[in-house]
Formats: sequence, structure tokens, C-alpha cells
Amino acid sequence: MGGFVWSEAALVAMGGVALGAVGAAVLAEMLVKMLTGVFDPPPASLSVPWGYLAVLTAVALGAVAIASTVTIRSARRPALIVLRDL
Repeated sequence: MGGFVWSEAALVAMGGVALGAVGAAVLAEMLVKMLTGVFDPPPASLSVPWGYLAVLTAVALGAVAIASTVTIRSARRPALIVLRDL
């Protein structure tokens, strides 16, 4: 059960990070092209806040790890005890 939870969490997290990165890059390129006339002077290239993105990724992966750990712990409890707690 633990292997399934960890692999699913890793797959969902990696997919989310990959799709988020691609979507953000496409959106940023589109916005810069649309707003080139507004900027004075227009930017030569995009600026990427690497520190912020690293912290954000670490927090997201930490949240996935905590959620997976809690899921595995709750799955190990007997069903009768869980029903009594409801």
C-alpha cells in the first residue's frame, strides 16, 4: 500500500510541476509579446525568479510528502476504529 501511495504522489507531483512549468512559460511569452508596446524599453528576455521557484517547489514537495505519510498512517488503522471515530 505504501509503495502505491508514494508512486502515485510522485507521479502527480511531477506531472503538476511539468505542466505548471510549461503553462507558465507559454503564458509569460504570450504576455510579453502582447504587452511589448506598453514596456519602455521592451524586455530583451524573460526574467525568471529562480529562488522563489525553488522555495515554492520545495514547499509543494514537502506538502506532498506530508500528505502521503498521513495517508499511509491512516490506511494502517483498522476500519472498525476509524468507523467508531466518526
